[in-house]
Amino acid sequence: MLYLVLFSTLAIGFYAATTTAVQIVGNERRIALAQVAAESGMEFIRYQLSQVTIPHGISPADLFPTVYAALETQLNGTGNISTIGSDGTIIQIPASPGSFVVLDYSGSCFRATIENMGAKVRVKVVGWKSSDNSVTRAVQMDYGLAEKASAIFDYGVASRGRITTAGTAIIKGATDPKKGSILSTCLTDPTPVSIGGKEVSGDISVTNPAANVYYSGASVGGTTDPVVIARDHIHKGVPEPEFPTIDTSIFEPFATNTYSTVGQNKNHVTLDNCRILANTNPSFTAAVTITGVLYIEAPNNVTFGGNLNVQGLIVVQNNPPGDLTTNSISFNGTVSTQGVSTLPSSYGDLKKLTGAFVLAPDFKVSFGGNFGTVAGSIIASQVNMTGNAGGTVMGSVINLEDTVMNVSGSSDITIASTGTTDYPAGVYFSSHYVPLTDTYCEVKP
Repeated sequence: MLYLVLFSTLAIGFYAATTTAVQIVGNERRIALAQVAAESGMEFIRYQLSQVTIPHGISPADLFPTVYAALETQLNGTGNISTIGSDGTIIQIPASPGSFVVLDYSGSCFRATIENMGAKVRVKVVGWKSSDNSVTRAVQMDYGLAEKASAIFDYGVASRGRITTAGTAIIKGATDPKKGSILSTCLTDPTPVSIGGKEVSGDISVTNPAANVYYSGASVGGTTDPVVIARDHIHKGVPEPEFPTIDTSIFEPFATNTYSTVGQNKNHVTLDNCRILANTNPSFTAAVTITGVLYIEAPNNVTFGGNLNVQGLIVVQNNPPGDLTTNSISFNGTVSTQGVSTLPSSYGDLKKLTGAFVLAPDFKVSFGGNFGTVAGSIIASQVNMTGNAGGTVMGSVINLEDTVMNVSGSSDITIASTGTTDYPAGVYFSSHYVPLTDTYCEVKP
């Protein structure tokens, strides 16, 4: 009897211990499922926020509504999310407080809120199992805006419009033949690239998958064999990279002097941190020296007919009025340039705004003479190089609009593009949200 009582007691003890262990494991499993659901929800929101495109220069008041509108487009009516909601301060995913996003067949689910924090947003995700909402876990993390990278500067010449070369024109890379590559995203012309010139040292890329690319007799990618060119050096259906937004407001404060013909030497004009007022339409036939920034208002047709020496850069006002018939910059003589970094220390912070030679959205920019080595990218709504125009561009040449970019005559353009690692000052791309990982924490559900 004594042994029977002893064994019975031990059996009951083992049963109690096993039952307790099973309960503990069950609780830990529910906790783990809730934690994983919360973290999975955070990854889901992270991905969705990374797809939201925020235009450069958006006002603070429009920022959060833009985020909400983009998330509505991405999420409403997709998968197991019918709608999302917002009161202007917090975005609810899903919209109904009693709804949730199911992750898998186990019933793990989550709901998320995105709170407006000004330039940042704060994401909180609560995770649990739908069949047992007594165990929940919540995680929280802030997200900040970061500028997107664009492949546009990986091309030597990029245009939204048609690119044509003629005569003995050459587009080549300075240190690497691939830097002499060209891109056209034009969809309005069946032949967005026509190479009638002598050479393109890099590859030719077009966005239109059904486009025709003309290159008869030219060397492309280091070969004149049309079979090899078509097979290895022509790329169709290439995704369109984001073209930059130009914002010259950082240069305007430096343009403290106004151009005037009064007191100018007829044989040599000096423009030092100078502003050319709208409708001035100057035509410089004498030699010109530009130091610092030349800031051109619109409308304006500016012509440099003689020798031009630039130690700095040329920019135009933001959102200029007029069109390409009223807004132009023409370089008909020899151009010699040095970048802003070579300016004396008296030019202050302007010396730091490197990377560009011409920033001229809504302007036509034409080169008709030799331009030596240009210390920065050339970006305009239309760029043409004709006659004996030629030289080295320490950056890229970008045609911002669906206008024909023409390189003809004996133009010989050497490209030393900087790629996506070093954007010029005044050049911006859209932004998206990235996680600020040091703000990650577990919070109360």
